Amino acid sequence: MDYFISPVTDQEIKKEKQKARDLRKTQWWKQKCVQGKCYYCGADVPPKEVTMDHIVPIIRGGKTTKNNVVAACKECNSRKKHSLLIEWEEYVERIKKQL
Repeated sequence: MDYFISPVTDQEIKKEKQKARDLRKTQWWKQKCVQGKCYYCGADVPPKEVTMDHIVPIIRGGKTTKNNVVAACKECNSRKKHSLLIEWEEYVERIKKQL
């Protein structure tokens, strides 16, 4: 299935990446790291290994907001890449069944 996503400019990407760097410094994000749970597969992740993932990727129009940012293990974050959640759900369900 093809999903229409409006083009995102380099300037918008740069702005959102800066917002992500700023969000990583907040108490809210630090608490997410301490909780150490991957949003996608549910695995326990050591706080220093938690990665920030945008549910709707920046490159696909996502914004850096608390509602669009989750804690993820490096493996899930790397495998998800620029996928939308609906595109990712099949993989996540398969992983959860294996755990």
